[in-house]
Amino acid sequence: MSFEYSEKVKDHFRNPRNVGTIKDADATGRVGNPVCGDMMEIQLKVEDNIIKDIKFKTFGCASAIATSSMVTEIAKGKTLEEALEITRQDVADELDGLPPIKMHCSNLAADALHAAIKDYMEKQENGIAKLKENEYEVAVIGGGAAGLAAATISSYVGLKTVVFDGGQWGGLLNKFCPDKLIENYPGLTDKMTTRELTQLLLDDAREQEAKLVNEHVNDVEMEIDSDFKTLTTDSGTYKARILVLASGSSPAKSGIAGEEKFAVDDGGIFYLTADPSRLTDKRVLVYGHGYNAVSAAGCLGGIAGSITLVTDEASFMVPEREMDRVKCIEGLKILNSTTLLEIQGAAKVEKAVLEDQTEGERMEIIVDAVVLATGMVPNVGLMEKLGVEVDESGFVKTDKYQRTSLDGVYAIGNVASEIDLLVVAEAQGTIVAHDAYRKLRVG
Repeated sequence: MSFEYSEKVKDHFRNPRNVGTIKDADATGRVGNPVCGDMMEIQLKVEDNIIKDIKFKTFGCASAIATSSMVTEIAKGKTLEEALEITRQDVADELDGLPPIKMHCSNLAADALHAAIKDYMEKQENGIAKLKENEYEVAVIGGGAAGLAAATISSYVGLKTVVFDGGQWGGLLNKFCPDKLIENYPGLTDKMTTRELTQLLLDDAREQEAKLVNEHVNDVEMEIDSDFKTLTTDSGTYKARILVLASGSSPAKSGIAGEEKFAVDDGGIFYLTADPSRLTDKRVLVYGHGYNAVSAAGCLGGIAGSITLVTDEASFMVPEREMDRVKCIEGLKILNSTTLLEIQGAAKVEKAVLEDQTEGERMEIIVDAVVLATGMVPNVGLMEKLGVEVDESGFVKTDKYQRTSLDGVYAIGNVASEIDLLVVAEAQGTIVAHDAYRKLRVG
């Protein structure tokens, strides 16, 4: 069957008006047609009973997009009562007609508008107040890849969002190795540094109008008489209906003799948060396992005077291509199946005592610093206070949507999983944003 669209239909399809989302929308209407698959969503901003702003998002054919565009144009500036009177025939007439087979699109557009108006009226009847200045729908604790992804997508879908980080945006990897090329990230592997990715994530968050607060969250409390969670920082308090824990992880203590003595007062022991520039021209021993140890050594290439990379395992258990990179570092020595027994020195680190597990022989090497990369522990202090369940390894327990044991509280990234991959962290943040949207807007 063939049919012709009017010039107005073509214009509104090619140049749709009022596309997008409204931050802090007063109401949302959503409808769909299970037969053709069209879906429409309309958001309203209402002042003094008048539709001051209106936006739509539509998944569908040319008619679906054109009718959505037109109904928003008709409704803008009208009172709610006047907008409720808009019919599908009004929409079709303003478009100079629609083919009979496409009239259901105008019906959907009018229905989405009416659904949004009814949503607003129901909220007014139920006494649902607008969010105040420091009240948010989503609050994210932690500004690494997971947290920034959650904040950005939450804002993108129209939720008022704030994200906190009292340290350095981008997480531990950006702090320790900002110029390291990203690995294990489809589409970005070896094409972008951690610093560059962090900047893109921050740019996206700001573009979507997420509020970025460079402060630590000192305390979180669940309100008894509402669904708000109260977050306290040094500068004040914030409230949010959804709380996302993305506080990451911290280096674990190794328990090696001498660690406590030299881990303070610039004694020469560092963890993954060490500033590489502080190790310039020093003789450094890196001890640990897997990617963390290998990455730490890689970040020191060209900075440290010499690097001894040591693990008590038979290998570092990372892809050969990763090992090939560090093997090219001048002055690097690798020791497998070797245990770091003790770190010695007077006021500062002077030497390390090692034992070859294969031969059972002990050796001493002169070093100026030791970087320990023996493991990470999730930062769950705030959540433990709230009573969120954790597993035997200390990670927050979550379901497939990253929901925790507390209603309206999610956990993502290294605080919820030992899988230490940027792409996984960002995926978890995106999952949370969409689930929060369904919880707050769909019900």
